[in-house]
Amino acid sequence: MGVRATHRDPAPPPIDRVFRALSDPTRRRVLERLSSRPASVSELAEPFDMALPSFLQHLRVLEQCGLVRSRKKGRVRTYHLAPARMRLAEGWLARQRVHWQRRLDQLDQHLQTMKEQTVMTRSRRFQPNPRLDLVLERTVDVPRELVWKAWTDPEQLKKWFTPAPWTTPDCEIDLRPGGIFRTVMRSPEGEEYDNAGCYLEIVENEKLVWTNALEPGYRPARESEEAAGDDLVFTGVVMLEPHGTGTKYTAIAIHRDEADRARHEEMGFHAGWAKALEQLVAVVRKA
Repeated sequence: MGVRATHRDPAPPPIDRVFRALSDPTRRRVLERLSSRPASVSELAEPFDMALPSFLQHLRVLEQCGLVRSRKKGRVRTYHLAPARMRLAEGWLARQRVHWQRRLDQLDQHLQTMKEQTVMTRSRRFQPNPRLDLVLERTVDVPRELVWKAWTDPEQLKKWFTPAPWTTPDCEIDLRPGGIFRTVMRSPEGEEYDNAGCYLEIVENEKLVWTNALEPGYRPARESEEAAGDDLVFTGVVMLEPHGTGTKYTAIAIHRDEADRARHEEMGFHAGWAKALEQLVAVVRKA
């Protein structure tokens, strides 16, 4: 007849027992008290509002894990710190500190690399193709944050976007990649032209990119029957850079072919966009 083996959980490693003992605030206060000098049970128990048997249990845990030692002389039992086991905990904490400091250093280096990459990405300027694109560059004496707001606040944009005597009675902006950018232009005779597209890139106070080749959500735009073949498809880019107390303003119209570029130029790109910018500055100054 065999003997049934009794299963016992393996004893935790010494360091685990140490930290379990240190997890209790009462036991931590006892160790703080003993750090100055040895003390008897009654001296250690005095600050605590608990029954002596319960307090003795705390002392037993500390002694079993090796953080304290006790000596009985007559009827008085005195406790003192056990430096060897405390050094075990200190050594473990030191190793963990080195390990986590190394990880934090790696994280810091990674974040710095990401920051540098972001700066490099933002600083990259779109290089227009002179055969296909039109460019307007100006320096204006208003801060770029205000120029940005004029481009991204529908109520402000309606006041300047269309060169006078044309007006912009309606505007819809969902400022996110894939979001709608829609304007309605009204001629002096009252004819209205609805233009809708979507944003492609948004870098606050630095760059806006949108196109009328796509509808919101990046869906390819449908050509309207009444405008078949007459729609001017282009991608617009507005870049803002600090220039003293003002702003270096660059607007670019990107076209699919030379014919569209020429048609846009004949329609008055430079004069129209320059006039709109003058109106923008005037609106910003009044705001």
